[in-house]
Amino acid sequence: MKRLLSLAAILLTLTMVLSLAACGEEPAPEETDNQNPSSQTEVTEPPAAGVDLAALRTQILTDCGLTDYVEVEADRLTELYGIDAAQVAGASGFTAMTGAAFPDEIMMVQATDEAAAADVAAKLEARLDAIAEQAASYDPDSQALAEKCEVVTDGVYVGLFFSSHYDEMVSAFQGAIA
Repeated sequence: MKRLLSLAAILLTLTMVLSLAACGEEPAPEETDNQNPSSQTEVTEPPAAGVDLAALRTQILTDCGLTDYVEVEADRLTELYGIDAAQVAGASGFTAMTGAAFPDEIMMVQATDEAAAADVAAKLEARLDAIAEQAASYDPDSQALAEKCEVVTDGVYVGLFFSSHYDEMVSAFQGAIA
């Protein structure tokens, strides 16, 4: 039964990724796979005095041993989370298959100011709530994880960490922005 649920989750994730890619305005691919490091695009350039969120993403992937992931490009924030691009100074994220019904979902955002950070945090909280609601009907483990995980905000930095590696990821995030 667990294999069936995992297979269904993988198929649903692939369907979502493909349907979102098909609806995009740009003909260029918006997500890159980690299998070809030379073709990866950085999600953002770090602002002059900011944290390099792309480097932090790489550190988290390495520290948590995640290898089966897809980067989420910064220009997808509006489409995926409803976040206004004008509120974002930088962003980096990924989804990773870990064998659970729902893939790990990580998004780190540097907002333009604290008011924008509060709005970004509210939208990421809504996404976490949606994961919990979807999981309630068929995956109690993912629902419990979604209820455990929280959106982390520190000044203009906001992070969504839906993962069994939540504590490690939050620690790395807070350490980088401190």
